[in-house]
Amino acid sequence: MSDTGEGQVQGTAREEGAADVLPGRLRLALGEHREFLLILGLFLAFRLMFVLVVRPGGYLGVMTTFHYYHLLQSLSNQGYLPLVDFWVEYPPLAPWLLLAVYRLSLLIPAWTEPGTWYLILLGATFALFEAGNLVLFYGIGRRLHGRAEAVRRAWIYGALFIPIIVLLNTFDNVVLFFLLWIVLLTLDRRPAGAGVAAGLGFMTKLVPAVGLPAAWLHLPAWSQRARLVAAVVLVVMLIALPFLLAGPEHFLPAFTTMMDRGSWETIWALLDGYYSFGVAGGPDRFDPADAGAAQHPSALPTLPITVAFGLLYLWLLTRRAQWQEQRVAVAFVALSQNLLLLYSRGYSPQFLVMVLPFVLLLLPAWRGVVYALLLSAASLVEYPIYFVVLPDEPWLLAGAVLFRTLLLIVLSLEFAAQVFAWRVSPRRWRQVAAGSLALGLVLAVAGGVAGFRAYWQARYEANPHRAAMETLSASAAQDATVVVDEQEVYEQIYPYLHRRFQVRSVETHDYLPAWLPRLEDAAREAGEVWLYTRAGSPLHEWLAAHRSLLSEREFDGWVLSAWEGGG
Repeated sequence: MSDTGEGQVQGTAREEGAADVLPGRLRLALGEHREFLLILGLFLAFRLMFVLVVRPGGYLGVMTTFHYYHLLQSLSNQGYLPLVDFWVEYPPLAPWLLLAVYRLSLLIPAWTEPGTWYLILLGATFALFEAGNLVLFYGIGRRLHGRAEAVRRAWIYGALFIPIIVLLNTFDNVVLFFLLWIVLLTLDRRPAGAGVAAGLGFMTKLVPAVGLPAAWLHLPAWSQRARLVAAVVLVVMLIALPFLLAGPEHFLPAFTTMMDRGSWETIWALLDGYYSFGVAGGPDRFDPADAGAAQHPSALPTLPITVAFGLLYLWLLTRRAQWQEQRVAVAFVALSQNLLLLYSRGYSPQFLVMVLPFVLLLLPAWRGVVYALLLSAASLVEYPIYFVVLPDEPWLLAGAVLFRTLLLIVLSLEFAAQVFAWRVSPRRWRQVAAGSLALGLVLAVAGGVAGFRAYWQARYEANPHRAAMETLSASAAQDATVVVDEQEVYEQIYPYLHRRFQVRSVETHDYLPAWLPRLEDAAREAGEVWLYTRAGSPLHEWLAAHRSLLSEREFDGWVLSAWEGGG
């Protein structure tokens, strides 16, 4: 396969040449087991990421905007409708789809918690759109690569992890559906259909409109372009008209909030010195003026940045390219999407689903997987590692943003090379991908070590038994045995004490065998015994009857006492 977009697929051996730089035997082994190793890598990465993100008790109960959607749509119970009676930060198709699912969920008797069926039905709805994304991905892949390669790449896309997060968190998979639909209909030279898809996508979240320039350039006849534009305008007007007639004051903020948002989670936010997430508008949904309230107004000069990106995009539009080639059209959509993300002052991790399909469709499979995993890793560092686990470590966000921005720039060059047939050797692109991977691994190791240290210290500072552990560290002998009688306490103190002391758990629950032999065993082995229990513990009573008390101190209902051991 050509890396620069000059031709069609010629085979997979050369395009998958990432192993060419490896020693001979290893190269042969990788070649023999190439497909299996690709699947194995995705399989392992998927499950490791899943373990890191999904907590016991269920993903939905931990971190999701589904609960926010539920709260917003429950306003309909009071007679208030989105974009009619209150403003929403998105065009009407998204909130009204959410509303339709909510009204449907009301027909099912509630579970123990209100909204459970809404969360389930909404996830199922988004799953249908995600299934549609896979179908569209396969359709585009067939037109670019043929059936066999399209099947292979569909398997790879299906194994990606980040779309699952988005599936259980936001409606961006729906946005991706319309974008991929535009691309497929454009490749099939169906301008009216592409226009309908673009209009529906625009009225969902504006973003699918990035597919329109490629569609315009790909269509050879002005009559086709006219049908494309007419279909877009007709769909947008038909959807917008009822809301405009009802009153534009709650409808227009769906579009203006996109322009009024501040900077967050981007290179622009770092330049602003802002290390938190973004929120669209203020808290009052019934006041249209609150829709323009940016949580963090950017101090950067918006106009020069906009003009610079606008001139760059205009320059790209006027370059000579084989616009009627299908690969060129797809690559230009991908390039347009990347430039929009680089330009945007705000970024959210779910936006990555707009990038990943094009990475896998346009790049050699191995290189595409490398980029996909690197982008996914940066996304997970951003959320949940930074925003949930280590919110006091802004260097994590800064590193994720800088690395993601670098990858988007490199990918933009990859896509531009395919659009404009830049003659860059496949070996050079493999070197760029290998360099990105090496940089990612170095950052992962260094960031992992630093992140774990930060996590270790943060959990120590938040540990409810920190004062007792500090007393132990300052007063207890090196060979002392520390005894607790609650499993939770044992797990909280063990990481910090096990290297210096013998930490023993002697629980007194009725379902366990007699606790006395375990306590006697611990006391017999120790030079001294430090008991950390609640006041009135039977362990304390036994030691008081059989050992000499050396010291005692109380910590908010917990007693730390030192006793003679041995004998």
